[in-house]
Amino acid sequence: MNQASRPTPTVVRRRVVIVVFDRAQMLDIAGPGDVFALVERFDPNLRYEVRCVSSRGGPVLLSNGFSLMIGSIRYVRLAGVDTLLIAGAERDGLLEALSDDRLGAWVRKAAGTVRRLVSVCVGSFALAHWGLLEGRRATSHWSVVDLMQRRFPGVQVDPTALYVQDGSIWTAGGVTTGIDMSLAMVEADSSRLVAGQVAGLLAMAARRIGNQSQYSVQLRAQTGRYAQLVDWISANLRQPLDIASLAARVGESERSFCRRFSAEVGEPPARFVETVRLGAARRALEGGASAKTAARAGGFTTAEQLSRAFRRRLDLTPMEYQRQHRGL
Repeated sequence: MNQASRPTPTVVRRRVVIVVFDRAQMLDIAGPGDVFALVERFDPNLRYEVRCVSSRGGPVLLSNGFSLMIGSIRYVRLAGVDTLLIAGAERDGLLEALSDDRLGAWVRKAAGTVRRLVSVCVGSFALAHWGLLEGRRATSHWSVVDLMQRRFPGVQVDPTALYVQDGSIWTAGGVTTGIDMSLAMVEADSSRLVAGQVAGLLAMAARRIGNQSQYSVQLRAQTGRYAQLVDWISANLRQPLDIASLAARVGESERSFCRRFSAEVGEPPARFVETVRLGAARRALEGGASAKTAARAGGFTTAEQLSRAFRRRLDLTPMEYQRQHRGL
């Protein structure tokens, strides 16, 4: 068959509809939107068509003061929607959406037809409120996961994951994690190469997989009572970081230090130190370091000790983790 007679590759078109509430965060919308829009630069046979809608249509005020002029759900043909994404919003906007019976009925109907049902940040609260996460694994922003678990006991809430996929339902922790989740969807629809190319165009240092932490513990610790100690720990990972040494550094008894640190940070001191060590080791692996070098960067005694921590916390070996982040 000569070149002129070869069939033209079929372009796969996938419609992505983003449901927006008043007081939504722009990154919850623009992050996934930009990821999908960039795919055709690297995979000419895959094209996402992204559209934003709200319950009533018209102007929607975002949390940063910007506004969007968007269409109404009334004009969306559900049969043509591939991915339906529920964006997060500030409290008042979310509560208004939860009380919107028409919107809830529309999303429940859409859930039966779309290939993927997705939420970013507290958009998962809306999905749970509408009964779409019952018996499912899901996540939300780290600051509200405890509330979500109490409010919806039938949902298996992962309190730290960047994003969670449970069958056709995807939920992301919020803000930038929506980008990570969208890149994972692109990888599933196209390839890891294309997802990595999109990530590179967005100047992301590395694509993060869903089972990484949202880093809530570190963020909380960096601004709390033990902020100076946390900074010192991060800068001295090769030093002895046992309970006795840390308690002495802040002038507290070991018992009082363990109790106060756990209450303030949300993790016991030993687990927190391991979390910080793993963070340093992950960054080394993402840069191409060997397991031995990564162990040294994180202050682990041996590569085997690092491997045990990886398996316990991430259910991966260091090399498996590295391949998932450097497989471009």
